[in-house]
Amino acid sequence: MGYRSVMMGALTGFGLMGGMPVAMAQNTPAPSPQAILAEAPGARLAGYLNFCIGNGLAPHDEATPLLVALIEKTHAVPPDEKGNMDYAYGTAGVLHPGTPERARLTDLDIPQRHALCAQAVQKAGMGA
Repeated sequence: MGYRSVMMGALTGFGLMGGMPVAMAQNTPAPSPQAILAEAPGARLAGYLNFCIGNGLAPHDEATPLLVALIEKTHAVPPDEKGNMDYAYGTAGVLHPGTPERARLTDLDIPQRHALCAQAVQKAGMGA
């Protein structure tokens, strides 16, 4: 059992989850994938575009120039090659970074993935 699971168990055992009683934490609805994408920082949006292009969920000819522009604007791929975690999370399709469930785009059905990728292309096209 890792450190994180021990801590989560301890927090749950004490009735706390992120500073809230467990009952409240469990009843708080998770934001929708559309809301998560709408609020994604620029580097993560670039990662989502990379995910969408790489998985054939966005038109390559339309999305690639947007991806390149977004990478340059946000420095999502820095020249020192140290990486950008938001870009990495987006490229991996992670919707909830830093949470135990780490929901991913791949958890959604294909029509939902296409819809989210269309939303990502649209947001990037608006100069996100």
